[in-house]
Amino acid sequence: MAILQSRRSRRYVLSVLTVLALIGAILSACGTSGGGGIKAGPGVDTAKKVINLGILTPLSGPVAAPIGIPLTKGIETYFKAVNATGGIDGYTVNLVEKDSQYNPQLQVQLYNQIHNQVLMLAESLGSPTTQAIVALSERDKMLVSAASLDSILARQQYMVMIGTPYRLQVENGLEYATKVAAQLGVTNPKVGIISQDDAYGQDGLTGYNEAIGCYTNLNNVAQATYEATDTSFVAQVTKMKQAGAQFVVLTAIPSAAAGIMGTAAALGYHPQWILNSPAGANVLLAAAPALLPLFEKSVWVVAQGATWGDTSQPGMAEMLTNVQKYAPDQKPDGYFEFGYAEAKVTYAILKKAADNGDLTRDGLLKAFNSLGSVDLGGLFGANAHYGSSANQRVPTRDNSVYGIDPTVPNNFKNLSGDFTGTCATKSSF
Repeated sequence: MAILQSRRSRRYVLSVLTVLALIGAILSACGTSGGGGIKAGPGVDTAKKVINLGILTPLSGPVAAPIGIPLTKGIETYFKAVNATGGIDGYTVNLVEKDSQYNPQLQVQLYNQIHNQVLMLAESLGSPTTQAIVALSERDKMLVSAASLDSILARQQYMVMIGTPYRLQVENGLEYATKVAAQLGVTNPKVGIISQDDAYGQDGLTGYNEAIGCYTNLNNVAQATYEATDTSFVAQVTKMKQAGAQFVVLTAIPSAAAGIMGTAAALGYHPQWILNSPAGANVLLAAAPALLPLFEKSVWVVAQGATWGDTSQPGMAEMLTNVQKYAPDQKPDGYFEFGYAEAKVTYAILKKAADNGDLTRDGLLKAFNSLGSVDLGGLFGANAHYGSSANQRVPTRDNSVYGIDPTVPNNFKNLSGDFTGTCATKSSF
C-alpha cells in the first residue's frame, strides 16, 4: 500500500512539474508580460510602468550649442508633457542621455553602454555618428530615431527619419534657384557646392549631382569639400569665385558656414548662398554679427517648420503651451522645434506598439512598419508618412526656402511657401 501511494505521489508531482514546464514555455515564448497583458522587452519596467529611451547627442563640442542641446530639449519637453498627462497607456517615459560629442567612435561606445537598458533610441544626432551604429541597431533589432536627414538611412529598416533628407533639400533649393534666376533673366545660372567631407556632406553632394541632371539649365561650375576641423576656407571660396558661381550650396555645419561666407565677403565675392538646414542655426548669426546685413540679402536656408509663434498651426500652438509649462526659458529655435516633432513620431510608434500589447523591439518594428501617417499639426512641414520600404521610410519631400530676417521670431522668414520640387518628387531611394 505504501509503495502504491508513493508511486501515485510521484506521478502527481511529475504531472504538476509537466504543467509548470508548459506554462513556463508559453510565458517564455510570449516574452515578459506586464499589467494589462503587455509584452515587454529590454528597457521596459512593467512593475514601475516605465519605458526607458536612449539619447545619444552632442551636449558638448562645436555641434552642441547650435543643434544638440536645443534639439534634445525639444524631446525632453514633449515627453514631460506626455508623462504629465498619463504617459503611454499608463507608462511614463524616461530618457537615458549620453554626450556623443559628435564623435562616431564615442557614439559606438555609448551605444554599447546603454543598448540593454533602453527599448529604442529616441535620438541619435548626426550623420557620421548615426551611420556608425547602424549595424549595431540591426544586431539588436532596435529602432533608432535619427536626428539626421542623411538619405542613406532610409535604406535601413531600424532607422526612423524625421523630415526631408539633405539630398532632397538641395534639389528643392536648386529648383527655387532656377525660378529666381529665370525672374532675373538668367537662363543658365552658374552653380557650385561646398560640402563637409563626411556622410552629411556626401548626401548634399548626391542631391546636387542629381539636381544637375534633373534641371538641365543649371551650369555646374565648381565643387569643393572641407574637413569638419578646418578653420580656413580660402581655397574652397577661391575655387567658387574663380569659376563664377552665382549660386553656391553649403552642406555645412553653422560654424563652417559662417567661416565660408565670411571668407567670401573678405574676398569680395557675393554669390547667393543656399544652405542645408543644419547650417542655418541661429548661432550662424551670432558667429558673424557684422555680416548680418549681407546675410539678409544673400542667404537662403532650405528647411521645414512652422514660423515660431504661428499658432494658426495646431502643432505650434501645442508646442508653445508646453514650452510655457516645461521649458519657460526656451527661446525661439528651429532645432528645438525639430526635436519636439521628432518626439511626436517616437510617441506615435510607442503608442501603436502599446495599443497592440507589444512593447518589445519586434513589436516596435511592426508598429513602425504599419504606422502610416503621423499628424504633426503643421509643426514640421507636411504630415510624416511611414511604411516598410526605403521610399516609404522617407517621411516627407517638401521644403520651404527661408531668408534671414532679425525682425521675426527665430530670425527666419519663409520666402517660398511649402513645396516639393520636380526632382525631389521623383527621386528614388
